[in-house]
Amino acid sequence: MRDIQLLHKGKVYHGRIGYDQPDMMEVETLKPVEFARGDKVLCFDFQRRQPTKVLYASSTKLILATAESELFNIGKRPEKAYEDFMNDNMEPIKSFKLNTYATLNDDFKITAVRISNVSQIGIGLEVNDFSIKLNHVYDTKIFCDDECIMPKIIVRYAHILERTIRYGAEIHQISASDLNKFQYYVATQQFKQLMHA
Repeated sequence: MRDIQLLHKGKVYHGRIGYDQPDMMEVETLKPVEFARGDKVLCFDFQRRQPTKVLYASSTKLILATAESELFNIGKRPEKAYEDFMNDNMEPIKSFKLNTYATLNDDFKITAVRISNVSQIGIGLEVNDFSIKLNHVYDTKIFCDDECIMPKIIVRYAHILERTIRYGAEIHQISASDLNKFQYYVATQQFKQLMHA
């Protein structure tokens, strides 16, 4: 474990890195700390100086993501139109793989879907039929471990695969607390995938 120092609200805390990747790290502090999800923390040692944000905080354990991480672009409405992201000349957009479930609610009809990925421009949904309407706003319930979040999404395109249909949806509306929960959930899922790889 490598030592690191954390600067938060004018105080320096000492910790040890348990897990380190370009986008996120897990730090165990030597003494209990009171950080909150979303707090800005400057991490530094002899090799780097990196602004981060807190994704998870307990009394002695932190999961931090770099301030410029694509995680913090999830749910933000892109400056470009959704269609602009679909042309062939675009740079690749960072996508995070997920395997969770959600429901789409339209009037009194509820459709169960699997969420396969998430990125800055939206969410990838998979379902086995053509019941999802394009350019339609859906109330959604996404299951994030023990919690549920309820954004509104607009389904923008459909792609027929061998065994399923993949839909691309843009996040139309999401509360700040739900967005924070969702970003944390995506980060922990990436963390779990890397630990099992």
